[in-house]
Amino acid sequence: MSWFRCTALGFFVALYVLAGRWGFDRLGPKDASGPNPLLELRLWVVMGGFLLATVGLTHAAHRPPRPGETRLDARLMTALVLFFGYLCASAAWAPDAEFAVLKLYEVVLAGVMTLGVGLAALRQPADRVLDGFWTIVVTATGLLALVGLRTFLGGGGGARLAVMGGGPNVFARLMGMFALGALYFWRRGGKTWLWIPMAATGVLLAILTGSRGGALSIIGGVLAFLVVGRIPLRRLVLLSLLATVATSAVISFTPLGKALTHSMEERFLKLTLKYQGGDSGEGGVYLSGREVLYARAYALALDYPVMGAGLAGFPGLGLGVYPHNLFLEVFCEGGVLGLMFLGLVLLSWGVSAFRGRRGLDAATVGAVVLVLIGSQSSGDFYDARSLYLLMVLSTCTMAAGLARKHVPSDDGAIAEGAT
Repeated sequence: MSWFRCTALGFFVALYVLAGRWGFDRLGPKDASGPNPLLELRLWVVMGGFLLATVGLTHAAHRPPRPGETRLDARLMTALVLFFGYLCASAAWAPDAEFAVLKLYEVVLAGVMTLGVGLAALRQPADRVLDGFWTIVVTATGLLALVGLRTFLGGGGGARLAVMGGGPNVFARLMGMFALGALYFWRRGGKTWLWIPMAATGVLLAILTGSRGGALSIIGGVLAFLVVGRIPLRRLVLLSLLATVATSAVISFTPLGKALTHSMEERFLKLTLKYQGGDSGEGGVYLSGREVLYARAYALALDYPVMGAGLAGFPGLGLGVYPHNLFLEVFCEGGVLGLMFLGLVLLSWGVSAFRGRRGLDAATVGAVVLVLIGSQSSGDFYDARSLYLLMVLSTCTMAAGLARKHVPSDDGAIAEGAT
């Protein structure tokens, strides 16, 4: 039963992180009336997570935790309840009720799933929870990578890489999760020859999207993995060597080489470092119009500095779909109070992570950093939903890491066995 619960929990968590707003109605002809919430996968995923949470609470009531089992981080959970509660309350002074109701629905889904995962994981072997989660993530994102490559090469390699109606930024984040998942299994069980090239492939596919924010978030996530995982210098050199060989082989011997070079030149060098805009000919950084959204969000926040303009105030006032920055979105719609609650969540997680740093899973922490950095240049509040869930997952599974000892494997990776 424990194996089934851990596998089911990992499946629901991974599906929640990956599914986004995808609905079964996309499989048929487009409906002019708009998406049907009952056909959206996320609703049923959250319901499954809620069901597992009730089972977890019932199970936890019968006995205390054992060594290596997940434990609830009361500090982080309290901060999350306050944050999500305040966002829901801000719907009361929203300027547009229709926009507010739609966003309130997404906030409730994110809150229920985030808190539900912490409760569902109670009294479960943390290793199994993490294995189940990363197994589904690597499998699903690996399939998306294959679909993306087929679509990209079939289209002649001239467009930015994306799949299933999602944008390039979304695909870059998914490839970051793919890379971190490969690093998770490398650190857990070795097989460097398999996992490191897979991680390098995820990074290369992210570059093909042309998403500069996505590339920066992957760099931050991988660096966090290396620091938290305390990867020895010798193994880091081996990792870098294999990643370099895999990258060079892809560039030199596959059709992706030319596309990668073009993406680096156009998206990362010309637009970022040598962009010439307007008639003035003055150099600047091309931000795809985000600077206008940032300015509008900041101005709106200054108009309602304490409590914000209300939930979905940014689109409700006709300023745009969303600001493309998590902190600005919370600031302009929730005010200083909203930022304080968000800061409390980040601080609570940071304190817990520091105190239990020897037991943290490096890949999960890297995923937190990945989503946090990515949410500063892409997506709205719901697109950053995995940030809070990954925080809960990383802290509730710290106990397992504290109970492990690290044993060098034959091929230079790190194998972890229970003490």
